Amino acid sequence: MHGEADTSPSDKRTLWFVTQNHHKYQEARRALDPFGITILMLSSPKTEIQSTSLGEIARFAAEEAAKKHNRTVLVEDSGLFVKALNGFPGSFSSYVYATIGVGGLLRLMGRQTRREAYFQASLALVSPRGSSVEFSGKVHGTLSHKSAGVQGFGFDPIFVPRGARKTFAQGGAEFKDKYSHRAIAFRKLALWYIGTKI
Repeated sequence: MHGEADTSPSDKRTLWFVTQNHHKYQEARRALDPFGITILMLSSPKTEIQSTSLGEIARFAAEEAAKKHNRTVLVEDSGLFVKALNGFPGSFSSYVYATIGVGGLLRLMGRQTRREAYFQASLALVSPRGSSVEFSGKVHGTLSHKSAGVQGFGFDPIFVPRGARKTFAQGGAEFKDKYSHRAIAFRKLALWYIGTKI
C-alpha cells in the first residue's frame, strides 16, 4: 500500500477497524495504544464467506469494505481450533458459539482427556485499490472441563492459555492481553505500520 486512500480523518496513525464486536475493538485499541496508533471502529456489516481459512475470510471482507467506504480498512477473523475435534470449530467458531455455545462445545468434548486447543487470529489491511497486507497471531492452551469466569467473550470461559492456570474469562483484560492471539496479531501489525507509510 502506498498512499492510495485516507486511513483516517486527520492523521496517518489512525486505522479504521471494520467490526460490530465491541470486545474485539477494545482488545485492538489496547494493543495499538502503546504504539501511538489510534483505531476507530467502523461499525458496518460485512460478508463472511464460508472458508476454512481465517485469512481468506478476513481478506475478502476487508476488500469489500475498502471499496464500499473508499478507505483503507482493517478486518479481523479468529477461531478456536480443538485438537480432539480435528480443528473444529476453527473458522466456524462464531457460528458454533451462536448456535451451541460454550456448553455445547463442552458436551462435544465429553470426558475427552486430550484437551489441547489454540486460538488463532488473522488480520487483513486492505486499500480501496486492493493492495493488502496480512498478519496472524496464535496462542496454544487447553480447554477446561467447565466454564469459568465472566469477563471476555466467545469461548474465553473455557480456554486456558499455556503457562496459565485460569481461563481468559477469569483473568481480565490485562491477563488476556498478555497471552491473546488477537493482541499478538495487532502488535505485529503495529510494528509493520509504524515503519511503513500506507
